[in-house]
Amino acid sequence: MKTAEKFLPVIFDAQKFKYGAQVVLRNGKVYLHVQVPFGIYLKHLGKTTGGGLYAGFDLNSDRVNMAILDENGAIRDVRVKHFPEVNSPGFPRKKARDLRLKTLARLLDYAFYHGVGTVFFEDLGRTKRKNGKATSSRRGNRKASNFAKKELLEHGVVMALKRGFEVYLVNPAGSSKLGRELAQGLGLDVHTASAFVIGWWGVNLLE
Repeated sequence: MKTAEKFLPVIFDAQKFKYGAQVVLRNGKVYLHVQVPFGIYLKHLGKTTGGGLYAGFDLNSDRVNMAILDENGAIRDVRVKHFPEVNSPGFPRKKARDLRLKTLARLLDYAFYHGVGTVFFEDLGRTKRKNGKATSSRRGNRKASNFAKKELLEHGVVMALKRGFEVYLVNPAGSSKLGRELAQGLGLDVHTASAFVIGWWGVNLLE
């Protein structure tokens, strides 16, 4: 295999983790496409925003809530975008997907231009736990497998990385409950309070 010298550190780093590879035939030549984790690519070739603020996101099928925090966990700004029509009977699935993704993209752009350097999303791959043991709660599984939320998360991580953010996934267990408890005191709706909790936990985990 031949590749540009600048990609060699990326390839060497990728060998420490799981990565994908695909052989492609094109115009009589053989190409090897190596799929490496975004974090490794950004480590060597990416650019970060350099912003000192943090943003937590609460993703739902009919809304996206964002809370921007400083290094002390104080709220600097909040943004909420609703699109309830996507859950209406007969609403085109592709149109709903495009609306959700465009909405999230606009919020990420807002965060970028308002000093955010790190974003936190819910880790929807986490298994709900009770008393330290995995649970097969139908309600928990239903929430974790919600297609719209998972789709938003997957595309959101990619969009955030492309914009130069540092991206972390935070265990969301208990975030909704704590969000409900804090909402009134913070003067926020429940979902925005949950976004704050995700961001606040993320900031504390980094410390």
